[in-house]
Order: sequence, then C-alpha cells, then structure tokens
Amino acid sequence: MSCKKPLSHRIVMSLVFLLLACQLTACKKKEEAPAPVPASAAAPAAKNESAAPEGESSAQGAPRQAKRKVIVSREMSLEVKSYQVALDALTKLAESSGGYLFKSSRESDDGVTSGEVGLRVPAGETGNVLRKIGGLGKITQETASAEDITEGYVDLQARLGNAKASEARLLSLYQRAGELSDVLEVEKELTRVRGDIEAFEAKRKNWDLLVEMATIEIRLCESSNGLPSARRLWTPLKSAFGTALEGLADSIHALIVIAGTIGPWAALFGTGAYFWIRRKGPQKGPVETKETTETISQEEDYLP
Repeated sequence: MSCKKPLSHRIVMSLVFLLLACQLTACKKKEEAPAPVPASAAAPAAKNESAAPEGESSAQGAPRQAKRKVIVSREMSLEVKSYQVALDALTKLAESSGGYLFKSSRESDDGVTSGEVGLRVPAGETGNVLRKIGGLGKITQETASAEDITEGYVDLQARLGNAKASEARLLSLYQRAGELSDVLEVEKELTRVRGDIEAFEAKRKNWDLLVEMATIEIRLCESSNGLPSARRLWTPLKSAFGTALEGLADSIHALIVIAGTIGPWAALFGTGAYFWIRRKGPQKGPVETKETTETISQEEDYLP
C-alpha cells in the first residue's frame, strides 16, 4: 500500500497554508498601524505643529519653565562737561527706553559739580543704553555684575504656596470654631500667616522688577579747567591759619590750667616763706648793727 498522498490533497493543503500566512501578515500590519487620533486631541496636535517652526517643541518647553532669574547691574564713572546737561540726557534716555530714573544726587566743590545718578531700564535694552551713555562723556571706570537668584526665587514660591495653603486651612477652622478662645487663637494665627504672605509677595514683586529691569548707577563728574581757582588756593591757607589759632588757644588753655592748679599753692607757700624770713631777720639785725657801730667808733679813734 502506497504512503504517498494524492496530488489534489497536497494542493489543497498548500492553499490553506498560504491563506493562513496571508491572514497572519495582515493582522500583524494592522497591529503595527497607529491608532486613530480622537477629534479632541487633533486640535492641540495641530496647534503644536503650527508652533513648531517657532522653536517651541515639547523638549524645549521644560527649559523655558526653568528660566534662570538673574539680576543684572552696572556701575560706571563718567566725566562730562556739564552735570545738568548730562542729567537731563540720562533722564530722557531712561524714559525713551521704557525705564526710569530712581535716584540722583549732586554736590559742588571748588566750582566742580559731581553726583550720582541711578537708572533702571529693561534688561533687553541694556546694551543700547550703555552705548548712548558712553556718548555723553568719557568713561573712566566701569564694572558689571550679575546675581543669580533662581534658587531663592523657587524657594520663595514654595514658601508662598505653603503659606496660602495654611491660610485656607485656617479659614476653614475659623468657620468651624465655636468657642471664643478658639476663634481668637485662629484669628491670631491667621493674621501671622497673612503677614507672611504679604511679605513673600512683596519680595517676589521686587525680584521680578529687578530681573526685568537692569540697574545702571553712574557717577558723574565735571571735567576741571586745569588751573586752580583762588578758592582752591585760599582754602589750604585758611585751614593752616585755623590750625595755628587752635594750637594757640590750646596753649593758653594749658597755661590757665597750670596757673589755676599751681597758683593757690604757690601763694600759700610763698606767704609762709615770706613771714618765716621776716621772723628770722630781726634776730640777726641788732648783732650786725652793734658790730657795725663798734667798727665805726674804732675808725673814729684813729682819726686825728
């Protein structure tokens, strides 16, 4: 008996295996195909795709949220021909750049006016403003500094959020408080928390301002003519005369102190010494007079 199967049976089996292979291939492709996007998600996707040319990808979004908070400040010394003209120009420059002048001072010495001026301008306009300031005179000194407050700013935000959460909990307790002592205790704690919130918000507002606006402090000084004025020559002489008069007054003061301290004792001891000498004087006087008389009489005897 032959073990070989009929040819028709082998053809049928081959067709069955072929159909099964095609079915498996189609199922695999179906599984690999992406799922249809819902209509609600299509709009945000299209929005993100339209914003992609501007460089706003999802990978770049995180660094934008974690943007560093940096306070930029500049200090410089500027030699100008006229202090008032330079001050007016700096005020107009700050206003035209979207900033403002927050301080100014002036002093005059020997006819030369100097002072300090403080400007706050948008951080993006700092370079343009500095170039225009350099055109007002001669820059003799310039320093730049940048303070990174990112860590402190994040910590401040967290503390502000915790304080607001505490306020909400205290308000809930306040509404449920029944006894007067509980109400007063909750009010006391609520007042303290609200004070912290106000302080945190004020500090955050100040930091936001300092980050958005660069601070520029300028020391203005008028250039001198090169020749000293009469006032400049007279001032040292006047100072020297004043010092000499002060020395003379100090000497007189010292003499008066010495005389006032030693004078009474000198008068006392001097008076005592005078009377002591007068008392001793009369005892020797008669002896000396007698001897003198005898000498005179002896001399008269020898006379013819």
